[in-house]
Amino acid sequence: MKNKSFILFLLAAANFTHIMDIMIIMPLSDRLMKLFEIAPQEYTLLVSAYSSCAFVAGLLGAVYLDKFDRRIAFLFVYAFFGIATFACSFVPNFYFFLIFRGIAGFFGGVIGALVLAIASDLFEAEERGKAVGIIMMAFSIASVIGVPTGLYLAIQFDWHAPFQLLGALSFVIWIISFKYIPSLREHIDIQNKDDEGSGYKETRKEALLELLNSKNARLALLLTFTLILGQFMIIPFITPYMIRNIGFTEAQITLIYLTGGGFTIFTSPFFGRYVDRFGARKMFNIILPISFIAVGLLTHLDIILDTPIWLALCVTTFFFVFGSGRRVPAQTQLTMAISAKRRASFMSLNSSVQQLASAIASVVGGFIVIEADTPSKELIHYNWVGVIAVCIGAIALIIFPMIKSVRD
Repeated sequence: MKNKSFILFLLAAANFTHIMDIMIIMPLSDRLMKLFEIAPQEYTLLVSAYSSCAFVAGLLGAVYLDKFDRRIAFLFVYAFFGIATFACSFVPNFYFFLIFRGIAGFFGGVIGALVLAIASDLFEAEERGKAVGIIMMAFSIASVIGVPTGLYLAIQFDWHAPFQLLGALSFVIWIISFKYIPSLREHIDIQNKDDEGSGYKETRKEALLELLNSKNARLALLLTFTLILGQFMIIPFITPYMIRNIGFTEAQITLIYLTGGGFTIFTSPFFGRYVDRFGARKMFNIILPISFIAVGLLTHLDIILDTPIWLALCVTTFFFVFGSGRRVPAQTQLTMAISAKRRASFMSLNSSVQQLASAIASVVGGFIVIEADTPSKELIHYNWVGVIAVCIGAIALIIFPMIKSVRD
């Protein structure tokens, strides 16, 4: 197929907007808590509302996505995601913001699933690690360009501005996607052929039940749940922790995303190439334990009195590189855990599990992390969250080798 590389980068761009929509809340967290006069527990509602609605959308997508042409499904979902995100910029208060974040989460919840499903249809298994690595660059680019830009706009104008920019960018990507993303119906043809061969047309409910009855699929979903649960107990509190406990200014927060994201732009494709060369399992067994060290260092930074900014940036960059890096072999293995005819449904279900895990993680983290009764309101017990996150993530080392690869 012509323009495969361009389409891959276009998918990465769409994934970028989705990731940025999730991430932009993080650097704005301290500002939003002060603006709306809310505690960390209430702030986590913003994160969990998006994730909870995305969870519901993922369940629905698991039933219906493989029924449609990948192109049509992607354009439909992405259009409403862009509209909902842009609408967030016009809300008058916290409660309306919470509602529209939920709507954006509902449509954004299946974008990642469709992006991975389309990429998996376009690229053979032997090339998939590299393709996943490029798509995972969306996180890096969102960190390097999107988050600092969004934070700068929020500082210069107000907190509505980043969502206006993101909505406009989504519109541009939709127009280009409409022109270049081809019709992808092979999964439908495979299903129709199977139905004709058996003389029985499978219902969507039966297709979902068969998917859930697959031990391989269940293990893959459990892998996703453990990885995301551990990681998202850490991420929502990085910004307030760095400001209140370490001494960063709001402007210096952008350095965290610039340096961390800047490195992962190069390391994500690097990990992807080595996944193709040495295998997903071997790379996962190397990257995941190193990410545990990064988590431990990050959540215990305030033990060092007067931590220098350069040291804190080294630790956060270490966390970004291996926190995102461990997902490259994991996502590559997940694309091979199910056959092509059920891939979008599985990826949507997997996305739903991601959102469920992140919602649970945010709420749990919000109850563990508390504000100190001091003028600077330092965060307490963030180190506890780090220990719990490592213990949860360690379960993935047991699950990963149990997942089998399914060849199309």
